Amino acid sequence: MLSKEELSYFKKKLLQLKEETIQMVEANEPLSFEDYGELTSYDNHFADTATQLEERERQRVLHDTANNLLEEVNEALERIKTGTYGVCVDTGKTIPYERLKALPYAKRTVDAQKELEKENVASLPEDHSFLTPEEDVRGDKRIQTVDELISVHGNSSS
Repeated sequence: MLSKEELSYFKKKLLQLKEETIQMVEANEPLSFEDYGELTSYDNHFADTATQLEERERQRVLHDTANNLLEEVNEALERIKTGTYGVCVDTGKTIPYERLKALPYAKRTVDAQKELEKENVASLPEDHSFLTPEEDVRGDKRIQTVDELISVHGNSSS
């Protein structure tokens, strides 16, 4: 169990992280098409349009990441209020001080986090979109050979 001084330290650290994250969210508001002007292939060179779309995507990812972090920080502050800060939400075990120091919004022990990530990876659907169906009777062995290579070595999207 964390002492009052330790809880105060983590609360201060979380509030500072919250403020920094809010500033990041405000500074990286996703740009709309209007921010660039009209995005049409008629008006712009396709490379300009691609650059603008890439910048929009980058800002969207930054914004989403900052919002997710803000949510995690707010949850940690709520756990401090309710007296459950530093306790794993899955196992009920104490989260080590060093983990909290490195990741003050941690809500799981390392082992519980690894287990959660393993479950999430296992639940992802396998993409069969490029595989030749087993019942394919076209007789083209080249496609089946490519499928076999992909199943052994993976492909660029795996």
